[in-house]
Amino acid sequence: MISIPWSRNSNLKRRVTLLLCCILLLAFCHLRSAICLAASSDYPVYVAEVPNPNDYALFANSGWDGNWYVGFNNGWIKKLPPIPSGTYARAYLGAKLGRMKTLPPVGRPPEFNPVPGEIWIALSPTPTWKTGQRLKLTTTEDIPLESSLEYALENAGESQWFWVEVPVQSLNLSGDNYVALWSPTPSLVSISSAPVLAAGWGGKDVNTWLAKDIKGEPPGDPKAALASGMSYFQPAITLKLIPAGIPHPMHIRLVSWENGRPDHLRPVVTASVEGESIERVWVECNTSVKRGDVVRGMWAQVGRSLWKAPYVFSLDQGKLPKGRVLLRMAAVNIWGEKGVSEPFEIEVSPIDAKK
Repeated sequence: MISIPWSRNSNLKRRVTLLLCCILLLAFCHLRSAICLAASSDYPVYVAEVPNPNDYALFANSGWDGNWYVGFNNGWIKKLPPIPSGTYARAYLGAKLGRMKTLPPVGRPPEFNPVPGEIWIALSPTPTWKTGQRLKLTTTEDIPLESSLEYALENAGESQWFWVEVPVQSLNLSGDNYVALWSPTPSLVSISSAPVLAAGWGGKDVNTWLAKDIKGEPPGDPKAALASGMSYFQPAITLKLIPAGIPHPMHIRLVSWENGRPDHLRPVVTASVEGESIERVWVECNTSVKRGDVVRGMWAQVGRSLWKAPYVFSLDQGKLPKGRVLLRMAAVNIWGEKGVSEPFEIEVSPIDAKK
């Protein structure tokens, strides 16, 4: 038996320990890279002519509007690019809208409400859209308003994306997909009353058509649907695909609630939203809905959404029922996953403005 002197034995142990630490560190780095790769591989896929959804910056923010309104008599038809191969868990149709018009001001200081209405969207493998393929995209209540040169106007700002889920089974994975965008609201008939559809720079290829002189629904005749082609500008109409993957947790909680006061009539609610790629945050109110003899509570959005932090809301008490009200905060991320806070109860009572 050969014995190793104590000093040599100690040096050997240190070298072995150092080698093991290096191996463990290398393994950890590889594991972290694998986790990051797995997390990034389920990032949403945007099926659009303009590859970056943030590049749709024309018409719907400010400046020349191009008469690109979405209305009862003016719809849009978009042939989407081919869908990339992959396994998708969910799909969303979306459009980027802004510059919503308002009704005449009321009260002092003047308050401006958007022209009431709805925007609808539909997907089909052909340029005809059946009733079952049509979905409400948004109401005009949440679309950013057009700014004014005459009045101090709240809620004006950058156009935003609005999304609605469609069944993955409705996608034509190996062929054509046509999207229609329009409004069923008769009062949205011109650029002076309707919201504006955002656009990006395009090319000479014709893959967008303007549906003129419709009456609150997309064209029923394929030839009429594709009669008025457009080029050079690409409408902000897209399909968002969510690859199969792990969920993305969100943590939403109420931070504070401040009642309205004479010099600031609207209550202020502050929320904390933690999670990856939060897209939109809003307040929900629990209301009773009667269906036959059954009365059930239903959560519905109240007030406007916020698309960026800080998530501090000033609520219009006129849009809340009087008395004790149950509220909660809600948020959605870019994967279309929704999270909510614990409900909290507040009491709504009228407050006289400071004179």
